[in-house]
Amino acid sequence: MDRRILPAMENRMSARSTPAPFDLLKAEAFIRGENTLAVVSERSFDEVAARLEASVAAGAFALVQVHDLGEMLHGRGLDLGHRCRVYEVFNAALSAQLLALDPGLAHTLPCRIAMHDQGGVVTVSTPMPTVVMAEFSHAAPVARLARTIEAALQRLLRAVQ
Repeated sequence: MDRRILPAMENRMSARSTPAPFDLLKAEAFIRGENTLAVVSERSFDEVAARLEASVAAGAFALVQVHDLGEMLHGRGLDLGHRCRVYEVFNAALSAQLLALDPGLAHTLPCRIAMHDQGGVVTVSTPMPTVVMAEFSHAAPVARLARTIEAALQRLLRAVQ
């Protein structure tokens, strides 16, 4: 991973209450971290959401549910201060293969994609299936399938850029 990205990522993790410096992140629109895949964009939140939803519709995934966490919290009298959504997406063929290999991995489905804005930058991220599934299974066929799912998610996120 490009070492220029690490300080910006660490700042994001340690300074949640203040906008983090995104200059280094903006230079790398697609980021492959240790545990997540992410895309950053200076487009508006609504434009990124539309691009994500179009990417899901055009690709191998189906949109299962969208959770608008900002609205849910606002409805309970809490203001997040920025917009935040979680998209649940599902690839039927790959999910069926995964469940055939190990039904105990059902809790890793559907895949979740988070989207939030902060400091004029919208970030779209998802946990890497290769990392998540490795926590629950060490079977080689599961690892191969996790790489396939991860590649599909990468294509979906790259289309958001």
